[in-house]
Amino acid sequence: EKLIEMEEYGGKYNSITPDHPNFVDEAGYQKLVDDHIMFKDMSKDPYLMSAGIGKDWPHGRGCYVSEDQQFIIWVGEEDHLRIMCMKKGSVLNEVFDRLEKALGVVSGIEGIEFASSDSYGMVTSCPTNLGTGMRASVHVPLPNLTSDGTDVKAKAIAKPLGLSVRGVGGEHTPIGADGTVDISPSSRLFIKEGEIIEALYKGLQALMAEESA
Repeated sequence: EKLIEMEEYGGKYNSITPDHPNFVDEAGYQKLVDDHIMFKDMSKDPYLMSAGIGKDWPHGRGCYVSEDQQFIIWVGEEDHLRIMCMKKGSVLNEVFDRLEKALGVVSGIEGIEFASSDSYGMVTSCPTNLGTGMRASVHVPLPNLTSDGTDVKAKAIAKPLGLSVRGVGGEHTPIGADGTVDISPSSRLFIKEGEIIEALYKGLQALMAEESA
């Protein structure tokens, strides 16, 4: 409600919990998934179900979407809150600065306290996100490196640069028809947030040089 009331955010909350005041039906939910705004049905993921993370689906799940659809909060996915900020363009700091400001707003909401450890940083359900808990990524077309229809070549080049390659829909999803992939630094632990942005910028420069070679 606090975000919705603020002019710079606005937007709405979409709940998939039956009988919730902001409930969206199956068609509305699927459109949000297709638009890469909402997360997929967790009850269909055997790993999430076996870990207990996907239980009680779809109760307690939903997502907040800002008016410009560039700031999203997933509620009840793998973590209680997954906060995302995005923007079309090439200036990484613009997204990072907005995220930092928005995190200040969210953390200031009464009743919200993020779990953290003096030894491991932010505590997350997935061990690979321990540390900063932050994943910075860009969607970039690599038609030459993906000319065989796979991301095998892109991954081979990206790994030594400390970068991960995945489909535009997230882990275990295909690359875009035009060769667009999702690129992000692999490290979350023992690294600062600013260093993640720097690693992404420098890694992209090297990756794009290989794409153009």
